[in-house]
Amino acid sequence: PLSSASPPPIPNSCLASLRASDVAVRARMALCLPGDRIQLQGGRAGSGVAIATDGSEAAAFATAAGVLRRTGDEVLVENLRKRYIPREGDVVVGLVTHRGGEVYKVDIRAPSAAYMPCLAFNGASKRNRPTLEVGSLVYCRVEAAHPDLDTELSCIDTETKKAWSTGEVLLGELRGGLSFEVALSAAHRLLDVDCFILDRLGQDFAYELCVGQNGRVWLSAASARETVLLLQAIRRSFGMTDAQVEVMVQKMVEVFS
Repeated sequence: PLSSASPPPIPNSCLASLRASDVAVRARMALCLPGDRIQLQGGRAGSGVAIATDGSEAAAFATAAGVLRRTGDEVLVENLRKRYIPREGDVVVGLVTHRGGEVYKVDIRAPSAAYMPCLAFNGASKRNRPTLEVGSLVYCRVEAAHPDLDTELSCIDTETKKAWSTGEVLLGELRGGLSFEVALSAAHRLLDVDCFILDRLGQDFAYELCVGQNGRVWLSAASARETVLLLQAIRRSFGMTDAQVEVMVQKMVEVFS
């Protein structure tokens, strides 16, 4: 029989802890809400995490709702958002929307368009510089990001002394292939060194992939059919386990062959 007795009262200490707005969320797979305090534990703040300074004490807080995750030395909040907030040092895939005399206007899925100087390439000069047409894709780095100013992009790779004309510089125009967009959390997973879906596809297919931290992905394969198949496989892999990805790729190989 069901008892009509009222449940025991919740202790005041528990109520106080539930009402606290600065609940410390450890840097592991845990849900967090905007305003929750984050323990970086020696890591650096990633997307969805901001550093606030209160007097002499600096603390990290979540700026978005989602799952707290640590990737390497970076602590970030994963969710299904697609709006990208530029951060200095991020590597993104941009779409040229306007060509001017000295700068290009580039769409990077941010609240406002970014700009890139025409000479922001390795070894570029006024007489020897790449010409990007409207609609071109470019793999570039966020040079400067300020909430009140336009974002500045650059294709200068400081790790090499080769010129852009050699075609051996990592940053620059992406030719051929196709591009598609994914959630920011999905882009971070594709950027992982041990991304299972990319490693598994590489065992049976030859392809080139360029993932921007802004959620735009460029893909190129041997043929148009193979490129579309790889695109669909990558999109469907989000949310799957490694075993499910293995079965999906095996079926795709059977169909393609």
